[in-house]
Amino acid sequence: MAKAIAILLLALPWIATGRVHAVRQAPAARILWIGAHPDDETLVAPILGPACARQNAVCTLLVFTRGERGGCAIPSGCGPDLGSVRAAEMQQAAAELHAQLTLWSLSDVLSGVVETWSGEAGSRDALLERIRAVIAAANPTVLYTFDPRHGSTCHPAHRAVGALVLEALTQSGTVAPQVMLLETAVQFLENGFAFSAATPDAVSIDAQSSWNYLVQNTEIHASQFTPQQTDFLRHVAAEQKRVYLIGAERYDEVRPVFKCEGN
Repeated sequence: MAKAIAILLLALPWIATGRVHAVRQAPAARILWIGAHPDDETLVAPILGPACARQNAVCTLLVFTRGERGGCAIPSGCGPDLGSVRAAEMQQAAAELHAQLTLWSLSDVLSGVVETWSGEAGSRDALLERIRAVIAAANPTVLYTFDPRHGSTCHPAHRAVGALVLEALTQSGTVAPQVMLLETAVQFLENGFAFSAATPDAVSIDAQSSWNYLVQNTEIHASQFTPQQTDFLRHVAAEQKRVYLIGAERYDEVRPVFKCEGN
């Protein structure tokens, strides 16, 4: 746990939490976020924003799909190709975060996710090798991704990404970066969201001073967030403005209380 917090401090020199003291001048980190869809990075935007856009961390975002089978929140519609709309939004979000974007075009599916992606990559081993290649190129100090047990929203693709990243690193044969799993559990409300810790053992990051990055990210991903949802997030209570994480080295010892169907 000490190593996890030390790496976290490198990435978060601007944050103070109940468990972590503020650090003013930490060296810039190399940060990699791996998600399934354009907009998944919203949950870690309060971390990525200050580190990447203000603290000169070298940041990379890997997104597996273009999210072409999601819904459209734009009243005038998203045209004949939602994937292109979401890809453009993702490009803008990466630019605002001063991050390099690697956007794949694996199918946006809800079932048989790993099997589908493995088939499109040529094999499961080929898919894992593609993941390892991105990680090697980014050479991150810290890597953020979903916890495979819940994926924050129980979305099967979120869970698949987390599982594949951990599998790829386990088989890499090289020294792996510090991996931080996202433990923010999301409950969908009528026009908003409620956030909580998926496990009481998570490190709780106070994101009040950087919440604007999350709000800005939802504004960019207008196809996925209504103006009402963005306004809700802009005015959410202070105690909701948190990001929850655990170090992947604690994966086997930490049990989430946030459960998904089939767990």
